[in-house]
Amino acid sequence: MPPASASLRAALVEQLLKNGSLTQAAVAGAYRAVPRHRFLPDVPLEEVYRDEAIPTKLLAGQAISSSSQPAIMAIMLEQLDLSPGQRVLEIGAGAGYNAALLGYLVGPGGEVVSLDIDDDLVAGARAHLSAAGVRNVQVICADGGNGWPHGAPYDRIILTVGSWDIAPAWREQLRPGGKLVLPLGISATGPQKCVAFLKPREDGGPWLTSQSVRDCGFMRLRGAFAGPERLLSLGPEPGLDLSLSIEPPASPETLFGWLTQPGAWRSTGIEATAVEVTGGVGLWLGINSAGACDLIVQGDWSSLGLPYLFEVSAHRRLRSTIGIATTTGLAFLSRPKPFGRAIQAADEHKPFELQIAGFGPENGAGAVSQML
Repeated sequence: MPPASASLRAALVEQLLKNGSLTQAAVAGAYRAVPRHRFLPDVPLEEVYRDEAIPTKLLAGQAISSSSQPAIMAIMLEQLDLSPGQRVLEIGAGAGYNAALLGYLVGPGGEVVSLDIDDDLVAGARAHLSAAGVRNVQVICADGGNGWPHGAPYDRIILTVGSWDIAPAWREQLRPGGKLVLPLGISATGPQKCVAFLKPREDGGPWLTSQSVRDCGFMRLRGAFAGPERLLSLGPEPGLDLSLSIEPPASPETLFGWLTQPGAWRSTGIEATAVEVTGGVGLWLGINSAGACDLIVQGDWSSLGLPYLFEVSAHRRLRSTIGIATTTGLAFLSRPKPFGRAIQAADEHKPFELQIAGFGPENGAGAVSQML
């Protein structure tokens, strides 16, 4: 009988194949070969092999590093279109798992340089890679916004953190004919799109050409190239946060007071999946509304029944949604109440009746009207 880790890993691969996140045999082979639990040694096996992001470092109760969701990692690796022998720059080493997948795909003749901004994360990733027997990955402590010119040029560059723009260093350090894959924010706090860019083989100036675009969601790049977004903590305890790119429309105490009132819920008459909502209405909000924001609810705060679209982690009770923050109130897109049981991974692809929840003066009527 195979060990539990092997069975759970095989089940995860089958799940990713079934939902379409994995389509390429080479990437599926990498997932079968690289043991994720080696990179998350303190996390229970059942949690390691769920299709969920797993936070690995917190600051003031907010995750600032994680092992990304396997499904979106698979999508990005397929966008990257790796070949044996290539040199890859990864920005955002995290626990080192994605770097190990990259190392497997480029093979013994290839090389991966993985950057992270924190010494402790770099030390952890190095230890995990060593324990997993990965020899073709070099982990370096550096600000990813500057890339790593000492190893340039690269055949491929990938970001496992969200960015508000393309740093000049990434374009300059990419080999002609190379690819850059990154989660690109539509606005400072708006939805992200994972875009694969191709650099022309001939001298085409500074331009990159997009080849594919997929929906995604990542924590944001830190360091000198960090975007203008701000994270506003609400309430007396960590776990309730509002991410926005403008000055808050009211004090944290006022916003918290608005959110802890019942509010008003109304149906839009639209049925859609959470991904469709984010890529449709969420994209429109990010482009057209200066007050576009994200609501992030963790731990005990999830018991308040606040609006949400995504169950980022059912085990960790981490949920999020998108909306508008204005001086006249707050409005968020949501699944319908009552929420009932936690959303399972398979449910993320099922449509639901989209609702808008309004909070604040007159139940956020002003904010709700902007969203309708």
